[in-house]
Amino acid sequence: MAELQNFYGAPCHARQVNVTLFGHTFPFLAGGADALLRAAMAAYDAGYDVYSIWAFNCRPVTGGGGWSAHAWAAAVDINPDKNPYSSQAKLITNMPAAFVKAFTDHGFGWGGNWHSIKDPMHFSLAPDEQGSPVDNAFQASLQQQANAKWAGKPIAPKPQPKKPGQKAPPWHHAHPGNIKSPHQKCDTTAQWQQQMKDRKWDIDVDGVYGPKSETVCRAFQREKGLATDGILGPSTWACAWQCPMT
Repeated sequence: MAELQNFYGAPCHARQVNVTLFGHTFPFLAGGADALLRAAMAAYDAGYDVYSIWAFNCRPVTGGGGWSAHAWAAAVDINPDKNPYSSQAKLITNMPAAFVKAFTDHGFGWGGNWHSIKDPMHFSLAPDEQGSPVDNAFQASLQQQANAKWAGKPIAPKPQPKKPGQKAPPWHHAHPGNIKSPHQKCDTTAQWQQQMKDRKWDIDVDGVYGPKSETVCRAFQREKGLATDGILGPSTWACAWQCPMT
């Protein structure tokens, strides 16, 4: 993400402003907020229910070592459970083409158009994610226009889960999943891998917390709103059982 650093400075410290889109208020990169508002106003006409949208997260990329565009709040993730990340380039999305076009027409790259992986929840201004960074002064009048266009529309409810959560097995192992100090043939890791496989994630059940397991872990954490650190700790362990399947 060197281009984003050239445009906006160090990750996690770019100036942000609050924007309100689809009934949700969250911080976004100040220099790109106008582009996001214009994209959202066009997307309102597509009739797609957005029940989850967020931008800022000071973290590395999913499945990689550099900084995520989210570290600059230069990307949004939308309805992650219906538009999941796939390291196998399998595209799963319920976004209408008109909704996607509203964002790509305003300089956002769409993760659903990527080749080696698919990340259809993700719209980004980063050049290496097919986006076009901008650095414009924020116009409060655009937020007023977006508010007026949204007026009277309800906030979309979260969908009902396909399968309810269940009680998680006891957590009895301190961080078995950490790519910086992986455990080999670890029963705790294998148990989590099997549970993730049962949840329809593409993962090997081998008890080794390698790069593929970390990628699945980060993607699952993003989907469920957990801290996206790529570490299998107590919260991620519990959510693998307790969080409903959507």
